[in-house]
Amino acid sequence: MTVDLKDAVDIDTWLSRRRVVGALSGRCSAEDAESLRAIRTGKLYRQWRLTWHDFCRKRVGMDRSLADGIIRNLEEFGPAFFHIGSVVRISPQTFRRIQSFVTESGLSYEGRIIPLDGAHADHLAAAVNDLRKRTAQTDSAGRLRRAQRSLKNALSNLETVTTMEMDLLERQALQATFQHAMEKLGRLSCGK
Repeated sequence: MTVDLKDAVDIDTWLSRRRVVGALSGRCSAEDAESLRAIRTGKLYRQWRLTWHDFCRKRVGMDRSLADGIIRNLEEFGPAFFHIGSVVRISPQTFRRIQSFVTESGLSYEGRIIPLDGAHADHLAAAVNDLRKRTAQTDSAGRLRRAQRSLKNALSNLETVTTMEMDLLERQALQATFQHAMEKLGRLSCGK
């Protein structure tokens, strides 16, 4: 139910439905996200002589930053984020990791497409949870590689710093930094 920018009267209907559905589910549908975006884009909230911030708080019953986040998710991921989110809780970070499995037809999983609807909720939830685990493992490997690269760069930068002329306070600060880094690395190597 997307709000038509020319027909602001539907906003009251949407708001009353949103309060009931949102209160029951705690989630936002793709249609609700599209309606929020249309209201904000068309500045339809002004018919109540409210700012966007006040409209969100007083009429929609949510913080403006939450409404803006919903609109951002719609713009970045499209309706699929909300369709999957209606079945299983999913963060934007997790959706980014599994996004390559999402098609217009549904979620591609183990050679088949699972439609993004309530009729396939059990299969969809199981597939999302499995993909979440699989991608978390590859995400962990990527974080480890990035951490290793960062450490190598930091060590390279420290080599150039140690050849610079420093006064006593600068040298003491650098030594304190070295000491702190050695303590952290020591805890890491001991698995603490």
